[in-house]
Amino acid sequence: MKILVFPREANPYQDLLYGEMQRFGVEAVYIGELTPVKTLNRLLLPLEIAVRRMADARVIHLHWVFAFLLPGARRFPVMRRVAQIWFLVFLRTCRMIGMHLVWTAHNVLPHEQVFGDDVSARRALVEASDLVLAHSQSTLDELAALGAVARRSAIIRHGPFGSRLSAELLRAPGSGGRPRRFLFFGSVREYKAVDDLISAFVTLPDDVVAHLTVAGQCHDPSLRSRLRELARRGGSNILLRLEYVPGDEVSQLLAAADVVVLPFRRVTTSGSAMLALSHGRPLIVANLAALADLPDQAVLRYDGGKTGLAAALVRLARADDDTLASMSAAARSYAFQTTWREIAERTTSEILSMLGDVPDAGIRRPVRAP
Repeated sequence: MKILVFPREANPYQDLLYGEMQRFGVEAVYIGELTPVKTLNRLLLPLEIAVRRMADARVIHLHWVFAFLLPGARRFPVMRRVAQIWFLVFLRTCRMIGMHLVWTAHNVLPHEQVFGDDVSARRALVEASDLVLAHSQSTLDELAALGAVARRSAIIRHGPFGSRLSAELLRAPGSGGRPRRFLFFGSVREYKAVDDLISAFVTLPDDVVAHLTVAGQCHDPSLRSRLRELARRGGSNILLRLEYVPGDEVSQLLAAADVVVLPFRRVTTSGSAMLALSHGRPLIVANLAALADLPDQAVLRYDGGKTGLAAALVRLARADDDTLASMSAAARSYAFQTTWREIAERTTSEILSMLGDVPDAGIRRPVRAP
């Protein structure tokens, strides 16, 4: 069976998922890429899916809605309302032509505003979806709190980024002596509270020998300027690398860290957390419901904003090597509990069930690997 996917994102999640779904006869085809012009591609989406429906495509798998954002929306708020209208046209078109919509709820609401009313758009999306896939029950609970209750849903855990073998070959956290090396990795946005992390780090007591690296692209000039000003207070103990980190450098960056810090103010699912755990890195995170499923043995949670974050940094900066090694082992164990083949199997089975297990669906029923 052919599944239409939108949008394509520079994220290993999609490649890992659909690469395994091929084993079960699923062909993933990315849509919204007919021309080199992104805005034109968005406008052509209803026509494109109608044509593909006539060619027997039956399922669209939607991941994120940021691709519906129209140019000029930041300067002209009316463009967000126009984008929302066009999004509703897309949803209605799917329903009218008999296209089944599957949405993976990577986030309850967009991290940055997309539509004139993101909550209303979410309700419309959930109402139009034949199947909502979430990585945790807390996601479905938060959607329900917004008035967006899925008719059909399934919880499928996020998978690991990287192989167990490569994780076991990495430098053990804490080895190599001091300074204790902390790392924030991922796109740098306001909701990720990197400013709080730097502010907390510069308050560490003088007897705490530590280094902080912040690595990831930051598109917000104001935030970038603010982070640089904060980082100056830490001198050579803080390294800002506010740029895209090539994929082949990510494992090396994580291997150099003893602890990964993700001080998000809000989050639904964190690929960065799974990336860190897959590399056997202990984690510091805020005490958020969406991260409650992460293993206590590998994660140090904190309350209280910058004060609580600073205390967590001190605690792991002073932790002995055995403590960090134990957290590292727990991180790897958790990350690799679920394989991408199992995730692909569950996803395929849920779609099959949604379609009513039609005999001529052109998809092989998943068989669990021995």
